[in-house]
Amino acid sequence: MTPTAIKIAAIPIMDFLTDCVMRFAEALGLSSGSRSRQHQFGQLISCHDAMIRRICLGYSQTPQDLEDLYQDVLVNIWRGLASFRSDSSPRTWVYRIALNTCVSTLRVRSRRPQSASLDEVILVPDDTLERKEAVKDLYECIATLNPIDKAIMMMWLDEYSYEEIADTIGIKRNNVATRLHRAKERLREKFI
Repeated sequence: MTPTAIKIAAIPIMDFLTDCVMRFAEALGLSSGSRSRQHQFGQLISCHDAMIRRICLGYSQTPQDLEDLYQDVLVNIWRGLASFRSDSSPRTWVYRIALNTCVSTLRVRSRRPQSASLDEVILVPDDTLERKEAVKDLYECIATLNPIDKAIMMMWLDEYSYEEIADTIGIKRNNVATRLHRAKERLREKFI
């Protein structure tokens, strides 16, 4: 084991991740912030890591896209942390940043069908192969939806209320219900 590997192994993963994002932010010319901000960042990421990865998964085509999106989301969370006013819950705030980052990245990319391997992302730990395949198929179907419907479906799967989805995306509650119903119908046709 190299000295660097030993050093990394001794650091808890969230501290290591926070340190990496801080170095990246400093390289971009962003301020490194206080220790409390670093701690707050670490807590946000540890609490919402799986949610961030699921959002990134829905907008990525390859494992590399997934990691690039994930890093972009982390940097944007770090950038916005100083201006977070607690008007919404931290979960909603992180979700909104992740979603906006992914959607803006999608706009930059060409509009080709979205898919990613779920082997790199652990969604269902030690579950049956059948269930893992079903989850993979579901995410592949979700990837075919337009960006707004995809976001609504993913938030619904993350058990957000219609009001929270409407607030996060910026549409009316009734529009969320209608779009969600139509997206479910489209998925049902493709999935079944």
